[in-house]
Amino acid sequence: MSAQNQELRLTTRGRQAMRLLRTMVCALVIIGGAFFVATQSFSAAAGAETEDIGIDTEAVVVGEGESLWAVASNLGIERDTRDVVTEIVEINHLSSPVVHPGQTLDVPQR
Repeated sequence: MSAQNQELRLTTRGRQAMRLLRTMVCALVIIGGAFFVATQSFSAAAGAETEDIGIDTEAVVVGEGESLWAVASNLGIERDTRDVVTEIVEINHLSSPVVHPGQTLDVPQR
């Protein structure tokens, strides 16, 4: 028999393995698509929330050794610093008040 006339023959176990592989690839594509759609929806919602708040903001870069409290205090806004910190956390969708040097934050305009 020549090499051109040979067909690939799979055993029962081989066919099961191929079905499993196909199923796994399909599942990964579906999960990946769902994850992509979810992250895009979350990004759009986060952007919309900032616009809905109706607050004029400006960008501030966190300096070395600065805390969120220091950033809020340095804005010179005539309000309780705790309220300003809370507002900055909400505007930037921060999960905690921890900030890092070089991080850009949207803050209420002065």
